[in-house]
Amino acid sequence: MNKDEKLRIAIVGMGGVTHEFRHWPERVIGRALVRRGHHVVNIAYHDLKVPALRAERDEVDGIVVRRVPVRHWPNNRLRAALEETSPFDVMYLLHPRNVLAFGATKWAHRRGIPTVYTWNGPFHDRYLVSDRERPYKHPPSYQRLIWDLPEVVRRTRHDRRLRDHLRNYWLHWPLKAADALVPISQHEARCMRDAGLMQPQMLVPQWLDFAAIAATPHQTIELSRPALLFIGQLTPRKGYDLLLQALPAIVRRYPNVTVEYVSGLNLQDQEKLLGMARELGVADRIHLRGRVEDADLVNLYRAADVYVTPTRYEGFGLTLLEAMTIGCPLVATDIPVVNEIVQHGHNGLLAGYNDPDDLANNILALLDDADLRQRLVHGGRETITTRYREAELAQCLEEVFRSAISYRAAGKSTKLHPQVGDEV
Repeated sequence: MNKDEKLRIAIVGMGGVTHEFRHWPERVIGRALVRRGHHVVNIAYHDLKVPALRAERDEVDGIVVRRVPVRHWPNNRLRAALEETSPFDVMYLLHPRNVLAFGATKWAHRRGIPTVYTWNGPFHDRYLVSDRERPYKHPPSYQRLIWDLPEVVRRTRHDRRLRDHLRNYWLHWPLKAADALVPISQHEARCMRDAGLMQPQMLVPQWLDFAAIAATPHQTIELSRPALLFIGQLTPRKGYDLLLQALPAIVRRYPNVTVEYVSGLNLQDQEKLLGMARELGVADRIHLRGRVEDADLVNLYRAADVYVTPTRYEGFGLTLLEAMTIGCPLVATDIPVVNEIVQHGHNGLLAGYNDPDDLANNILALLDDADLRQRLVHGGRETITTRYREAELAQCLEEVFRSAISYRAAGKSTKLHPQVGDEV
């Protein structure tokens, strides 16, 4: 295929492309591909309960958007949306719990269209890990994943859980059937190999709309100093409780410290958080914010003294890139994927897993040392400008897509060259 030929690309995700969430992967990737002259269609979830997903037909940043019912297969509305917006040269699928992936992959392969898959955080998969909130407590169970129909039949004979086994198969067969895989981290690449997925891989990390962040007008946000910032769902996986447990030690040295908790998507443990704060005697040191607009979030990063992400699992970690881009020094948990982005002492500090004492010590180290904060800010911006350049990463995706198209057309297995980092 001519490397200059413009492509027609279908991106099939979950939330997908919305006006509200500027940095969701599908929107960032789709916008970059449109800027490079390609025609991009996003097929995503339609959900009347979620304001961002209510419109069935939309266009965002030049990306044609169609939203369809959240249904595995058969899904007639999914098929109709694909028929209406086709033809496509390639289909790109994301997320481990993407219920549209099975029907979309079936549709594409019947028409000779290659598919490319990004798992986007394998340990979000409930079939792979027994506890999605604390997935590193136990080894992943790759043997639980179902890749073909004969295995569905075999397991159903054993325990008669047909619906669950079908759901398992519907989620995982598209990964096995993909012509190429695009892991976003070395950890994800290893998980794919450990799962037995042997297709060619090219590692392409995610990125942000850095220009939009830089263009955000400055607005003063008054916070009690020092100010810590937490962004994420109020669930155990994000470690909100670890920051609470670390807070008393920080209060002893900095009595006026505050924590801004920003969480707009999942408030599962809000009451538990408030109860823990009262028990620890730090209820007056925390401020709960719901979802904030992108511009307000940028200015919260600008206003905060330290961004803290005490996470127990991350599929990638886009908030780390946000903090580095905006210039907010950060403390994060030393776990896979996060420690691929954060280099301790260079662009952030890494605290031990599930260790509130070490978390407190690292936060205090930053609050105590202005020179250290500045070194980490400088290292973070250097990281963004050298490792997360949109043009280079979008070009890598193009290479994957063109290779998949060429080799499927020739009836051969895909061959890929090394990515920005390594071929894995």
